[in-house]
Amino acid sequence: MRISVIVATLTAGATCSAFAQEGSKPAPVLTIYRETIKEGREAAHEKLEADYAAAFRKVNHPAHYIALSSMSGPSTVWFVQPAGSFAVAQEFDAASDKEPAKGLLAGFSARDGELRSSSNALWAVHRPDLSYRTDKFNRAKQRYVNIATYRVRLGHDDEFMSAVKAVYGAYEKANVDLCVLAYQVTAGAPSGTYLLIGPMESMKVMDGAPARGKAMQEGMGQENYAKLMKSAGDIFVSIENTMFSVKPGMSYATQETIDADPTFWKPKPAPKPAAAAAVPEKKSGQ
Repeated sequence: MRISVIVATLTAGATCSAFAQEGSKPAPVLTIYRETIKEGREAAHEKLEADYAAAFRKVNHPAHYIALSSMSGPSTVWFVQPAGSFAVAQEFDAASDKEPAKGLLAGFSARDGELRSSSNALWAVHRPDLSYRTDKFNRAKQRYVNIATYRVRLGHDDEFMSAVKAVYGAYEKANVDLCVLAYQVTAGAPSGTYLLIGPMESMKVMDGAPARGKAMQEGMGQENYAKLMKSAGDIFVSIENTMFSVKPGMSYATQETIDADPTFWKPKPAPKPAAAAAVPEKKSGQ
C-alpha cells in the first residue's frame, strides 16, 4: 500500500470528521493512496490491509491513516493519511525506511500487488477559503464519506472559487448545518483538481439533500442560481462524486480517535464457532 455539479456535492455532506489531525483543525496536508481492487479479491484485500494496520500498530508508526472503501464506481479503497506539513510527511516516509518497520512491512507490498489492478498516490493541501464550517468536527463518529473530485479548466480557478463561495454564502443565510473540507491536489492528478469532502455519521444525511438544495437556491436567489448553473460547463472539465464507507479494520487510527468510540474503531473479535459434537460410533449389529 503505502511504503514508498457544485450543488450536488455541497448538499450531500454532513459533520466533518475524517481528515483532522489531533485536535479540531483540518490537516494542512493529506496523502491519499488509492487502490483499485481486482474483481473477487475484495475480502482477501481487506484481510491483508487489516494485517498491514496491525503491523503499523506493532511498530508504533507515526503515520496514521483512515481506510475508505468505495460504495459507488469501481471497487477502490482510499487510505487517507493526514500530516501537519510536507516536512512531517517526509518524516513518515523516513520512519518506514528504518527498522523495525522496514523489515516488518517489506513483505506486504508484493502481497498487496497481487490483489489490486492499479494504485496511485495524491498529495493535497487544505483550502480553508473553500471549506465550510470546519469547526464541526467529530472524527470518531465518521461512518461514510462523500468525496467530490472537481477538475477545473485551466484559467477558471477564480470562477470556481467564486461559485463555491456563493453557495456557502447562501448556506450561511439559511443557517445550513453542514461541513465541507476542501483540498487542492498538488501532485498525482491533473492541475486544477480539487477535493470537496463531506464525512457523514449516517446515510440519513443524504435524505436531507433536497431540502438543503432548496435552501441554498432561496438564499442565493433564482437569478444568481441560474447564472451559476449555466456557467458550470465553462468552469469544469469533469465532476465525479464517490461514496465511501469507513473501514476501521483496515485503518490505523490515532489512539484519541479509538478512545472516543472504541466500539466502532476497536470492535471485539467475533466469537469462534462452537466445535461440533462428536458423533458416536455405531456398534456392530446396530
